[in-house]
Amino acid sequence: MPEEGFEQLFAEVRATHDEHLLPVIDSLEAAGELSSARADLLRGVTYEHAGHTQVAEQYLAELYQNLKPEDEGWDFYLELAGRLSSTRMIMSDQEGALAVATEVMDRAEKAGQLSDKWKLGLLWSIAACQGQLGMEEAEQTSLLVYEMLEKEAREGVEGASENLLAWTYVIFQMRLLQKDFAAAEDYLDKADGLLKQLISRSEDSVLVQQYTGELAMGRVRLLDAQGEEEQAYAFFRQSLPVISQSPESMSEAANYLLKIEKYSEAADLFNHIDQILPPDNSESVMNLDNIRMNIIPRLQANLGAGRKDAVVAIAGRIAEHFDQALEEERDNEAAELAILFDTKGKELRIAEQEAEISKQRLWGAIIGFGLILLFFILYTLYRQRAARRLADMRAAKERIESELRVARDIQMSMVPRRFPEREGLDMYAEMTPAKEVGGDLYDYVMQGDKLYFCVGDVSGKGVPASLFMAQSVRLFRTFAAEGMMPADIACRMNNALSENNERCMFVTMFMGLLSLDTGRLDYCNCGHNAPILDGQFLTMQINPPLGLWENEPYVGESIGDIRGQQMLVYTDGLNEAENKALELLGNARLLELMSSVQNLSSHEVIVRLREAVEQHRAGAEPNDDLTLLCLKLTSNDR
Repeated sequence: MPEEGFEQLFAEVRATHDEHLLPVIDSLEAAGELSSARADLLRGVTYEHAGHTQVAEQYLAELYQNLKPEDEGWDFYLELAGRLSSTRMIMSDQEGALAVATEVMDRAEKAGQLSDKWKLGLLWSIAACQGQLGMEEAEQTSLLVYEMLEKEAREGVEGASENLLAWTYVIFQMRLLQKDFAAAEDYLDKADGLLKQLISRSEDSVLVQQYTGELAMGRVRLLDAQGEEEQAYAFFRQSLPVISQSPESMSEAANYLLKIEKYSEAADLFNHIDQILPPDNSESVMNLDNIRMNIIPRLQANLGAGRKDAVVAIAGRIAEHFDQALEEERDNEAAELAILFDTKGKELRIAEQEAEISKQRLWGAIIGFGLILLFFILYTLYRQRAARRLADMRAAKERIESELRVARDIQMSMVPRRFPEREGLDMYAEMTPAKEVGGDLYDYVMQGDKLYFCVGDVSGKGVPASLFMAQSVRLFRTFAAEGMMPADIACRMNNALSENNERCMFVTMFMGLLSLDTGRLDYCNCGHNAPILDGQFLTMQINPPLGLWENEPYVGESIGDIRGQQMLVYTDGLNEAENKALELLGNARLLELMSSVQNLSSHEVIVRLREAVEQHRAGAEPNDDLTLLCLKLTSNDR
């Protein structure tokens, strides 16, 4: 598999949170498109995102132990080590995470392969692990990260200012835990200054609101830790409007009110959080983690405030859902056990998991006798974990959005953006995927006075379709460069795409060969929409799509001279565009549009058609990819 194809697949894996890509990874490895090392890295990341961290750690750890940097290259090796370290941090194995990050950074530095990008990421992990383990080295390492981020921010590296703000707040929290109040206040002031810079240039209001609330609560915690309880509470009341703009800050604020025994205010704040969060938010899911981290604090607040009705209601919710939550916890443990057994057959790990399930059952029985008391204890134990989970969810969302943008940019770079500058030839094309990545394509090849061009639509969506699209483009360019006729290109492409096509994917395609000196058009239509020539649909021979049946004959056709005629080749994202009432744009409307743009340039035609599609959708989400290619050859081209 080409490197860009692997990067696209890796981006898809990082963006998903279930295991639907595992069969794709298996098939690509079986076909020799993926090495076993790359396949195992993708499996590890897939399992981690699906919540099976033990399985993910097993894949990544075994691969890291057996892989050498030269096997897949240093970038792959560093990516693997970073993934293994972060997975172990998720599992609260800070010692294991620190060992991997420290070891790989030392190896890369000695080999001269440690770029600033990898060094910053590894130092970030090392400092976080050292801080959680209470190591003296944490202070020095955290300062190294701060200096590198500060340098990137000065140089204008994208996202560096936001990262510097986040890390400054991390150092503040480290100093606060160490009771170094002077240093903590210094870093909190620096974070305030960075926030003001962010507010002046950022369009991400959600990010600004989150940091504003976090820094305000940081000031409250600092004053409280210094013994200035009255000042802390006064500042809290003063800052409540900005704190209330972020659900994460409001949760921290409610817990602060619980700590200082302002139960009524805490209960009111919890109620406000419930009102502003959507019904399907993660805090509404009644699993054991949510009961421990979100429901228990609400119970404690209302109990302290003497609100008996609310206490009874919350306790009723717990009693109603606890058995189901406990059963789901057991099912999750059993599912994790099954995956471990199916993937690696580790009997020892299975025994450990069974023992853990037994502990859960015993724990459930204890809760049945002392529900309220045990809930208070669990709240204390899991408070910090709740804060980390909220921060991780926010970071994961931003990372996924960034990676999806990268995947889209990679695919868009595979189709040409510049078109032939030939006297008498007016040609323009454009592709707009409906989702992050799609399966449409267009391409052209110039061979002297011969212009090969094509437009295609791959079955399916996502990474599989984009990979099939890339293969189709590569084959078209190869055979067009050999000077074949369109029908012969179709036969050769069909045989190549049919080979080992276990997923039965296919591509519809219209391909043409235009002689620029005579205006003759030779073409072959492979199951694609009929192009529009001079305001009418082109009548064509019916051929099957490419990739379904090997050795299928394809019939080509020709038109003697199309000079002076406008030609539009498109995918069904144009005539089958839907509005919110599921009404199609339709072929009749398409012909009306083409009759109104006959005197426009090819670029102007495509702009008009795209605007017409958006107007027809009237705010509805795109239901398919949209690809348009328009060309016109005047009669004076020689």
